[in-house]
This record gives sequence, C-alpha cells and structure tokens, in this order.
Amino acid sequence: MERQLPEYNQVRVSGWLSNLRQRWTPDGSLAVVAELSVARPQLGPARASVEERQPLPIRASGMVAEQLSRAEQQYVVITGMLRRRFYRRNEEPQWGQVEIWARTCETKPAQPNEHEEMKHE
Repeated sequence: MERQLPEYNQVRVSGWLSNLRQRWTPDGSLAVVAELSVARPQLGPARASVEERQPLPIRASGMVAEQLSRAEQQYVVITGMLRRRFYRRNEEPQWGQVEIWARTCETKPAQPNEHEEMKHE
C-alpha cells in the first residue's frame, strides 16, 4: 500500500520543459533531470532586474521519465512532490535547492502568451 504524502509536499505546475538529461538508475531503468520554465509569481510591481520566467528542476524515473523524454520543448503540466536536495560540503550537512519529483506529465497546447514568451528566450 502506498503511503499518502502530506498535502503540503504536493505540487502541480505547468510550463516549458527543456534541458532534459537522461540518466540510468542502478537497476537499469531510465531516469531524467530537466528544467520546467514557469512564469515568476507576480508578488508586486515588476522590477527591471527580475527575470519574467524561472527554471524549476524536475526529476523523474520509470514511465514518467519516458513521458518527459518525449515531451522536451513542449508545454506540459506536471504533478509531483517537492523535495529538497541534501549534500555535504567539507563534511558538514547542507540543504540544497528544492526539486520537483514528477509523478505525472501531460502535454498541453501552450497558452498564447506562454508561446510568445518562449520565442524571446
């Protein structure tokens, strides 16, 4: 039986999938690492130094990795779980960036303004 994860770890995001890199797990199955370019939240007046879009790191394995591989450079909707990377620097534990571990991936027609924004990047 699959354990139900806390609701606050669940995420559903949409954007342009790019920079896909394939990896292989120790058991020989496909895994991928990619970036999902999403619109930056509008939390106040725009500033000149702030980018309009930001990349979110995406990870997946198995069937979802295969779906992501076929969806590179397309507009997708991804559901998954937020996880923070853990690593060591000089033998000290460190917490790194937040990643989305994808559970599902659907390709969607791009919104008109989304397509225009990607052309300029």
